[in-house]
Amino acid sequence: MNRNFIHTIFAISLLSSPLSYAANDSIKIRLSNQEWAPYMGKGLADYGILSRLVFEAFARENVQVTYEFYPNNRTLEVARKGVLDGSFGWAISAERQKNLLYTDPVLSANMVFFERVNSKRPWKKLSDLKDSRIGITLGNYYSDEFSQLEKQKILKTDAAADDLTGFRKLMAEHIDLFPIDIEVGQYLLQQNFSAEKRVQVTWQKKAFWIAPMHVVIWNKHPRGKELIARFNSGLKKLKSSGDFQKIIDETRNKINQ
Repeated sequence: MNRNFIHTIFAISLLSSPLSYAANDSIKIRLSNQEWAPYMGKGLADYGILSRLVFEAFARENVQVTYEFYPNNRTLEVARKGVLDGSFGWAISAERQKNLLYTDPVLSANMVFFERVNSKRPWKKLSDLKDSRIGITLGNYYSDEFSQLEKQKILKTDAAADDLTGFRKLMAEHIDLFPIDIEVGQYLLQQNFSAEKRVQVTWQKKAFWIAPMHVVIWNKHPRGKELIARFNSGLKKLKSSGDFQKIIDETRNKINQ
């Protein structure tokens, strides 16, 4: 085979490779962020553990991220409508996939039920909780199974605008259970309630869902698929280098100081 022809084929393959843009082509994007400490938060060191991981993974593929903060129930909507380039910290659902492209998962949320110490609600399957009042936060997703049982009216839910309101409802006995990531729930209790209030609440050891958290990009973004590929590549670099866990530990220590 002609050597010049081989060189031409090789050059074309490089140009068509999804990683060929990383060396020279810089992209700036805006992602919506929210208050979900210690993973995300405007007042946290590096804007939180997950925020820093997302920033660093994109940076390794020459993508510069700027965060814009919104209330919880608007954070995802501005990404779904293309107001911003995307968001992060979201689990996959069929409804969300109508408007969004998903990266590989970054971290997973350990979703458990918080409950009052004097009113524990054991269960083996979610439908066992049919007689419990379950608080939820607008804009959040609690697994396919939870959603299906909610639609079937088997699970009775009571929505609030934010997680903090959910905990207040729990303490006031307006709801019986409040689902949230275990670390986020513990952080909210520690930062926002007195010791006298905190001892009224506990959490179940059994998770009802291990929720993968992804970066999402508006599916009509002209470089959406490219951004997904860049992030996934950057995330792999973070993990293979050992920086992934270092960033988690370092950021968590900063937040807890």
